[in-house]
Amino acid sequence: MKRTVELHVVKYDKECKKTVEESTICECPLNIFVNGQHLTVLLCTPEKLKELTIGFLVFKGIIKSLDEIKFLEIDEKNGASRVTLKNSQFNKELYSKPILPAAFNENEKSKFFSYIIDSMKISLINNDNVYIHVDKIYDLMMDNLGYSKTFKLTGGTHCAALCGEDKVVSICEDVGRHNAVDKLIGEAFIKNIYLKDKIIFVSSRVSFEMVYKIARLGVPIIISKSAPTNLSIEFAKALNVTLIGFVRGERMNVYTNPQRII
Repeated sequence: MKRTVELHVVKYDKECKKTVEESTICECPLNIFVNGQHLTVLLCTPEKLKELTIGFLVFKGIIKSLDEIKFLEIDEKNGASRVTLKNSQFNKELYSKPILPAAFNENEKSKFFSYIIDSMKISLINNDNVYIHVDKIYDLMMDNLGYSKTFKLTGGTHCAALCGEDKVVSICEDVGRHNAVDKLIGEAFIKNIYLKDKIIFVSSRVSFEMVYKIARLGVPIIISKSAPTNLSIEFAKALNVTLIGFVRGERMNVYTNPQRII
């Protein structure tokens, strides 16, 4: 499946207009089936679909390790990912519920965070032995964005990178920012990469759900080129996650737990 297609577009430039051929990012449906049940459909960039499937299953809490998967097949022709779990009692209704409770009051955030942490069995990040130097943050963000070849070609993808304290371990791209992170997580599971001493860089804004997705795996530092939301900042603080945003050039904002920055 192609990641990009060449399309003719009419380009305007001040007084001039011309027809040119331009690379456009592909967005394709991926239907995920678990034990024969249709779980969901993801609109994604058609690459690393196995990684995307595994990362999504981890995010939904359907699996905690690859050992729980009996069979996984990617059917690119029909846009399908078919997963057979060793647990034959899978019930998709248990995993179709939203993360947020039915009633969520803006004034009861502490209760809301406690509900999420308890119900989803998220452990607070207690690893304060992971550090990153300020200059290395700038360098790794440049490495992350520099690798984003499809973005350079089309301007249409988000990029997510898994890093150690001084190097990039893995990078994934996708038209969807959450897909990019799911691919990264799936790849880490496939390669059996230890996550609790790693750092995740993203090119997109950081929402509550993204902090939830990353922190529940024990990753202590999240770094973004873009902005976080107020809820993501407060949730990161509650989980003892270091959250950094607006990393551009040699500038950045540290929103929570700056003790991990040296």
